[in-house]
Amino acid sequence: MRSRFCGPGDDDETEDGFAGPFGGFFGRHRGGPFARRRGRRVFDSGALRLVVLGLIGEEPRHGYDLIKGLKERFQGAYAPSPGAIYPMLQLLEEAGLVTSEVHGLKRRYTITRAGRAYLEESREELDRIRAQIDEAAAPIGEVAIGEAIREFRAALYARMRRGTLGEDQARRLRAILTEAREKIEKL
Repeated sequence: MRSRFCGPGDDDETEDGFAGPFGGFFGRHRGGPFARRRGRRVFDSGALRLVVLGLIGEEPRHGYDLIKGLKERFQGAYAPSPGAIYPMLQLLEEAGLVTSEVHGLKRRYTITRAGRAYLEESREELDRIRAQIDEAAAPIGEVAIGEAIREFRAALYARMRRGTLGEDQARRLRAILTEAREKIEKL
């Protein structure tokens, strides 16, 4: 049976038998909250929903605040897209776990009593997910490597899009990239 709050691939009952009051809405999937897809770890949608609800439980937030908060938590190495956050906020609201009101041009989300009750019921699961987030971010330390990688990629692609790289510049750019890769491999 599927809940009307399930997203694609969210079954009412998961591998560990957890269904929760909203069917598969907050269920876990194979691989835990950080399921492996295409060779890299991706936040499981059930885990992300619970973390987002936990953040809103700390204080009312806008969608952008949630994205920024998760990005900071992962020190720039991960940030959910608006396409992941805003539909999720709508589902949380439809489930009665948050309410929203417009402040200026932004919509601010506040947790409801039902949302707080759900967080209390799920406290152990949320704590486990947060511990995994902290563990995943720990090797990064205080250095925002993810942010530096994004800035590097943006600079590289912006330079290439201009279409003004001559053959000599392209060779020099390739040499720079090769040298950087080699230095990273030797770390």
